[in-house]
Amino acid sequence: MTIRQRLEEFWRGGRPASIPYTIYYWSWKDVQTDPGWNAMYSAGLGVTHHLGPTRESWQEVQVENFQTGTDRSRQILHTPVGKLTSSTHAGWHDEYLLKTAADYRVMTWIVKNTVVEPGLDQYRHALAELPAHAVPLLQIGRTPLQEILVDYAGLENFAVHLYEFESEVRELYAALLAKFRKRVAIAAQAPGTFVSNLENFTAESLGPHRFTEFLLPVYRECFPILQAAGKIVGCHFDGRTAACREVIAHAPIDLIESLTEPPEGDQTIAECRQVWPDKLFWINIGVSCYQLPRAELRDKIWSLYKAGARDGRLVAFQVSEDLPTNWRTSMPMVIEILQEISQAEKHGLKTD
Repeated sequence: MTIRQRLEEFWRGGRPASIPYTIYYWSWKDVQTDPGWNAMYSAGLGVTHHLGPTRESWQEVQVENFQTGTDRSRQILHTPVGKLTSSTHAGWHDEYLLKTAADYRVMTWIVKNTVVEPGLDQYRHALAELPAHAVPLLQIGRTPLQEILVDYAGLENFAVHLYEFESEVRELYAALLAKFRKRVAIAAQAPGTFVSNLENFTAESLGPHRFTEFLLPVYRECFPILQAAGKIVGCHFDGRTAACREVIAHAPIDLIESLTEPPEGDQTIAECRQVWPDKLFWINIGVSCYQLPRAELRDKIWSLYKAGARDGRLVAFQVSEDLPTNWRTSMPMVIEILQEISQAEKHGLKTD
């Protein structure tokens, strides 16, 4: 089975011939020309590519981008109702677009004047260009509140804004929800099985009350549309989940993706399996684990597998957060260990 076939089997709740293992495109892209990857592709490693099936364009918005120093950039969005500014350093925001109530009103105007159209021709072209080791994922972006929090305001500012500018936050939320519905409707018609909702959710940022108010209704409205079209919907919950684990259990989410044990997360895989017995887990192996000696790494992978898998099902592994500094040696070891687990399961051998 190819990596795509094995993932299809995993997504459908089946038992792949060997346990899938993947790496995000953006973790891999800067070192992709290293010949060390070739043997890993041959051994079954996949590279996941997030591809959007829509074309989105702002109307009457002029975008000004310029460099302000090494690894620093600045962006200004000019609109008929005002301007927004942001800046980044080494790819991370040090100034977010939304800082005042007026900024929210400008962004709401931008979102309402965004045209969302099917981009299925370009999507199919991108699919056709992917090599055999690449795995396409249908990308629908974040749900409205997470888009505000992660992309436009930042966690610290958002906590203040939701209190001080509540009406403006809710107006932007409503505009983004209308846009998200359009993305979902188009994604439901696109080729592909797995739909990626890149939430970047962590429970302490919202808590169960806000999750229930802002996230759960979107999941309940939109995800069944995708599921009715034969899609598997996965949410990127890469942070802490314990505070919201009960409400997550009732969400129509097929798969928890980038699921990470402590210290990055706050639930073990065993705890996650107890509260989410039927959800698929695409487990991110914590980056510090890759520094372990082989015997300890083997024990760790085995323990993650045994805690998460049910009859060899419902579990795959990935590199979704950070590329291990020693990836040339540690990632081949992970592949070998996963092959060992698969063989042991296939032949009914003891896994202790």
